[in-house]
Amino acid sequence: MTSPLYVPDQAGLDAELIMFRDSPENKNCSFLFVEGESDEKFWGSRVNEEGCCIVFVVSFTENNKKQTGKTAVNKNIRTLNKSKLDGFIGILDADYDILLNLPRENNICVTETHDLETLLLKSPFVFRKLLSEFGDSQLIAAFESKNQTTIHNHLIDLTLPFARIKWLKQSLYSSVNLGDLHKHNNILPPDQWCLNQEQLNETVCKKEIDITSQKSQGLLQGLDDIDPWLLCNGHTMVDILSIGFQKGVLGENQTATSDNIASYIRGAIDKSNLYQIELCQSLVNWQNNHMPYKVLTL
Repeated sequence: MTSPLYVPDQAGLDAELIMFRDSPENKNCSFLFVEGESDEKFWGSRVNEEGCCIVFVVSFTENNKKQTGKTAVNKNIRTLNKSKLDGFIGILDADYDILLNLPRENNICVTETHDLETLLLKSPFVFRKLLSEFGDSQLIAAFESKNQTTIHNHLIDLTLPFARIKWLKQSLYSSVNLGDLHKHNNILPPDQWCLNQEQLNETVCKKEIDITSQKSQGLLQGLDDIDPWLLCNGHTMVDILSIGFQKGVLGENQTATSDNIASYIRGAIDKSNLYQIELCQSLVNWQNNHMPYKVLTL
């Protein structure tokens, strides 16, 4: 795996990358900008090792910390789009972009689900491996039989109400601090692994978010036809899975921490399944239009 390239956050970003390509071995190197460390861990072992370099921009105005996140990637790609440099691309989580109708910069690919974690969890191949790795097969079968649903579908049903509240908060109540509502035992009882919708509504109202107002109801109703995989946050899904795996509903596996689950699903998808997703198809199309630069090894 090629080490990430750290570039100073200054006016000469394109000059820095051109200088990197001055060496013969890096002449045709493509530059892949990602949001953060989890994305770097995922793509670092999957990009073309000899022809692609993952880039982070270092901000010297913030104690030399890595400048990561969607804003940073958008900023850097926008800067490079105005330069003469070629062979660069950014990968971003979709988040709520489809709801906000945000324009997309050239040379940026976006996940077809909310984020990288949901992209992986949506895969039946990855999800089966995850259940086998961390869950108890007898408990899982019993839960699915009793509730007449699959764990996959139940996970969406548990996560979606939190996603809807988060969208409402972001749209109308941006100053309110909700915290991690899914970690409240009275909202999501760990030993039952089910949602107490009444308690969720009550807690949200105590935070001074009026979910019954006409404006709030209009926003929430507007989500009814949106794909849940575009709404649900992957980190929330991972946390909820961790509760199920640890607290007796899907198993009593204390190694099923959120970090361990996130790490596992990053490594669980194989090449054939990965290349079927829209994001990778977009990367392939980008490669075909930006020869000789490569991101993936086909």
